[in-house]
Amino acid sequence: MTERLRVIIVGSGLAGLASARILREHHDVTVYERGGADTATGGQGISLFSNGIKILETMGFDRHRAGAVPCYGYRGFDKAGNQLQDFPIDFKGKYGADTLTMKRSDFRDELLLLATAPSAELGIQGSPAQMIFNTNVIDIDPEKGSIALEDGSVVGADLVIVADGVHSRLRHRIVGSDTYRAKKNGMTCYRVAISAEAVKQALGYLPTWWDPETANGRISALQAGDGSNRMIAMYPIRNYEYMNFSCLFPTRQNNGNVLESWYADGDRREMIETFDDYYEPMRKILSIATEVKVWELQDMDPLPNWNRGRAILIGDAAHAMTPMQGQGANMAMEDADAFRLLRPGTSHADIAAILEQVDGFRRPRATRVLQDTRVQAKDITMEERIANLDYNCGYNGVFETRKETQ
Repeated sequence: MTERLRVIIVGSGLAGLASARILREHHDVTVYERGGADTATGGQGISLFSNGIKILETMGFDRHRAGAVPCYGYRGFDKAGNQLQDFPIDFKGKYGADTLTMKRSDFRDELLLLATAPSAELGIQGSPAQMIFNTNVIDIDPEKGSIALEDGSVVGADLVIVADGVHSRLRHRIVGSDTYRAKKNGMTCYRVAISAEAVKQALGYLPTWWDPETANGRISALQAGDGSNRMIAMYPIRNYEYMNFSCLFPTRQNNGNVLESWYADGDRREMIETFDDYYEPMRKILSIATEVKVWELQDMDPLPNWNRGRAILIGDAAHAMTPMQGQGANMAMEDADAFRLLRPGTSHADIAAILEQVDGFRRPRATRVLQDTRVQAKDITMEERIANLDYNCGYNGVFETRKETQ
């Protein structure tokens, strides 16, 4: 029988759970999460582009279970609700898979199922990942491949994957410095998910950019167009039952640590006041939002390395970026896919060299996506934004990348 590696994953976010699903077929995976089973899921939306969906489809991802809505392009509107631009895109025809939008919590639920459901139920080999919640990992030893828990115990493994998010507490143990931290970029994003039912009651109808009959699967954006750098981006989630609204504007003041998280509660009044010159239907929609989350957008300068010994950083812990391209979660799926290099029969002695390969394939690509994302935060045209899609969505997984570099 082929020996299975013992893998510890720190963090049960999107990157951690996707990695658990990839690795569980051939290795024994344990995920440690300092929060509960529903930690930091949030009810707002998330975009998975063709590059992420191609990888998810190899995992048995079920778009219907996740309530995903396919996207077929972009539309631009002014703040009075007049359509200015329409860019249809055949994502599947051009890049090999659809682009899907969904509720973040629904997506995480699907990843959790893929990581932990019985193997027979998923039609795969191996054993489900073991989830250990409410357990804080306070330190790691990258060379030994071990973690230290808050209760003083030490747990060893062949491989430690650190996926503990943008404010990683363990990053410095791999990078060798605590100077790499996320920094705010001067933009604030209010995020709300509002139901179609509530909007029908408030307006008596669904706007053209929401109604499935007229929206044509577009991701829409209402630009202020007055130099104030304000924008409301919208896309449908949970089979059009909800719409996700991302309301972006320059940060008015430094709100301190309360906004270090991407799921902090927001001030509805500030959100409404910031967009009080938008057309009335939009103002009404924002006024009925029940759950308002706020995030001061932040990213992190590229790291000098993701790996050390038998440990590696992935997800936001490795490459935190703003949502201006919608690529954060997609990069996490690509990170998870890279662990396919840990093939059945991989020995304990092989791990450091394979993690070096993962770093070599993933870090340069994530760095370029980060740099492109920073440019997108500026006032560039829709054509320029769409031009970056080829690089992002054209990615076909780690084996294809390895083939191209040989």
